[in-house]
Amino acid sequence: MSMPQIPDGKNRPSFSEVIIDLLESIALEEIALANLINAEAEKVQAFVGKKLDFPTCPTNTEIDKFNNGVLKLLDVIVMKEWLLLRKFENVLHCLDCHETHICSEGDE
Repeated sequence: MSMPQIPDGKNRPSFSEVIIDLLESIALEEIALANLINAEAEKVQAFVGKKLDFPTCPTNTEIDKFNNGVLKLLDVIVMKEWLLLRKFENVLHCLDCHETHICSEGDE
């Protein structure tokens, strides 16, 4: 089975434009994740209090539930970071293949 051929078009981006778009998408996702981490840190600071006195007087169960929620979000962020790393590695691979012209159809 052969690879489909995409016809050339007037508005098709160049290879370098595609690479820039991919790197830009990674950067934007990293910024979004940084904002999520910052928001979660502010939430933790509000929950714990400026004097580390737990101003809302939560029970141990509430503290545990809060902690589990933070852990779940951080776990998702770590998984997303792994995916972004893989995406970045693939972009680097494409750059390397493009520069050396050694990629074959099966090399991905």
